[in-house]
Amino acid sequence: MVKSFRSAARLFCLLAGTAPLYSAAPAPAADANAPVEVYVWGQQPTFAASEQTRAARDLELRPTNTPTDVLRLTPSLVLGQHHGGGKADQILFRGFDADHGTDFAVFVDGIPVNMVSHAHGQGYADLHWLIPETIDRVEIYKGPYFAHLGDFATSGAMNIITKRRDQNTWFSVAGGSYNTQRYLGVLSPPEGTFLAPYLAFEAYHNDGAFKSENNYNRYNLLTKLTLLSTPNSKLNFLATFFKTAWDASGQIPARAVREGSLGRFGTLDPSEGGKSERQNLSLIYNYTDANQSLNIQTWSSWYRLRLWSNFTFFANDPVNGDGIEQNDKRFLVGNNVNYRRSYNLWGLPMETFVGFQSRFDHVRIGLFNQTNRERTSITNHNNIEQTNLGWFIQQEVKPADWLRFQLGARMDNFWFTVRQKGDPADVAEPISGRGSATIVNPKVNFIFTPFKDNQVAKNINFFVNFGGGYHSNDARVFVQDKDKKIPRYLGGELGYRSRFFDRVDVSLAYWRAHLESELTFVGDAGTFEAGGRSRRQGIESEIRYDVLPWLSYDQDFSYTWARMVDSGGHVPLAPRLTVLSGLTARHDSGLQGRLQMRHVGSRYGAEDTNLKTRAYTIFDLLLKYTYKRYDVFLSFENLANTKWRSAETFFESQRLGEVAPVLDSHFTPGDPFTVKAGFTVRLW
Repeated sequence: MVKSFRSAARLFCLLAGTAPLYSAAPAPAADANAPVEVYVWGQQPTFAASEQTRAARDLELRPTNTPTDVLRLTPSLVLGQHHGGGKADQILFRGFDADHGTDFAVFVDGIPVNMVSHAHGQGYADLHWLIPETIDRVEIYKGPYFAHLGDFATSGAMNIITKRRDQNTWFSVAGGSYNTQRYLGVLSPPEGTFLAPYLAFEAYHNDGAFKSENNYNRYNLLTKLTLLSTPNSKLNFLATFFKTAWDASGQIPARAVREGSLGRFGTLDPSEGGKSERQNLSLIYNYTDANQSLNIQTWSSWYRLRLWSNFTFFANDPVNGDGIEQNDKRFLVGNNVNYRRSYNLWGLPMETFVGFQSRFDHVRIGLFNQTNRERTSITNHNNIEQTNLGWFIQQEVKPADWLRFQLGARMDNFWFTVRQKGDPADVAEPISGRGSATIVNPKVNFIFTPFKDNQVAKNINFFVNFGGGYHSNDARVFVQDKDKKIPRYLGGELGYRSRFFDRVDVSLAYWRAHLESELTFVGDAGTFEAGGRSRRQGIESEIRYDVLPWLSYDQDFSYTWARMVDSGGHVPLAPRLTVLSGLTARHDSGLQGRLQMRHVGSRYGAEDTNLKTRAYTIFDLLLKYTYKRYDVFLSFENLANTKWRSAETFFESQRLGEVAPVLDSHFTPGDPFTVKAGFTVRLW
């Protein structure tokens, strides 16, 4: 019964982002005749060597500065921050400079984080409204092989699932270098409380190491309520509130630092910065029994961003400077409906998974020129309405004990409407029109288990994966080119995963992919940029070694080759070598700690080989001690005080006194040696 139930209930681990898998059975309680819920956890089967689920404990001993750091749980994913900490991080993954999320999808409890047709760039994924301590588990997907993933899931995706409730009510205070302050609390009344409320709140402040202080403030609130609970069904309500503001030093030209006219933590335009807020509402209904599960979710969000930046300084306007303001205000709403059923047909175990997803965005968007945050002219100003409908079906069959496979397909439909705001004569780049696009992609996964478990190795699996996805483009791309098609992304993967001596987990994967086009909308300039065809391939490995019952070692390694097909050049900024390794201790005495090393190799800054970013290696140490109801922690980040670059790009800029724009590296320095400490008190 439990085995069948686990198979059917895996739906909860998908886009729904719901509570842990559960079933119900009578059990002794205060009233012997009253039934209580019994929660059953089970590892969901994987269908690719690179697919995995990480629990909250994998995150709690890793140093984090912002909620976006949870993305680092994805092996070989690189993050870069270049705007004071409040802006969405740059994502580099599987041969993509995914900008702020163009080619990597992020979900929290079924709510998409990525923003379509965004003012700063397609797929902008601001995850700062997440409270890391509320995470229950994280599902990681690489490649376009999964039918339930659509827009933005080109290179991969992450589905973050928050806790249904916490075991305790607690309060935490932390502080550290650069006036870092964090106040966090969780209210989680005992089981059986009316509506089973769960509430978490956070207040955060940080000035950073910059000479012009970040003044970064962040406020978060999350609440969950159980509106209906029966042995087979549950209705949950989720609401979040987020607001932030910050100042930024921006990306500075490397030549200014080399000359000594500017320090690494200096700025050429102290007026940079931003403000953002987002509110989310979600209602999720789940039904499950031994053979089937149904999930229905409706969600809505309200979002706003004002971003002030200056990338090229005085290259375009030698008098007022090249400052820009990007403004994005939107309402978005969507639905997820998924149904999964397990059964036997012709004596073969089978499982059918079908689903429908919808999303509608109503956007007010603008790009303006500004000086000291005062608008001087309009580049473009639009209202955008964008609708996406996704349909998928997936059939799983197990014809033999050593073989199971999935055959699936997904269709995505898009409709775009772009309207010009104001008088077109006042706008430098007027855009308006309508457009639509449709794409259908196959999904195929084979899992071979040719060898039975033995004393040396267990869970021996070989994987063959193939699938199609697409590179997501801004609505303004489609309305300006009526014949524009969605660029298809085709990828395949060969993988292996096993556990040796009941203490060492090993996975290996080789993947290869081809993208038809990388045409993008450049939000900073209000223009389109064609990238042409590209191909990517890489190798990845993961090792998890339980050295002792209380000590473990992990290592993630990847190397990627990414080239443009037509020119033969390199894909700019695509990550090549990445390594993450760590030693984690969890002793029965209450002492816990993790020492980790993070290495990112040099990358090509342009298609030719003359421009390269700097490689870096960072060491971090986190120590934690638990005594009864109290926790204390001490964190040392960048132990060697390495001078590294969190974000680095190559483009032309012009400073005051320079007679012409200069092609140069522009970077935001990574944090120097940083110390943080804090304590937690569990109230009940």
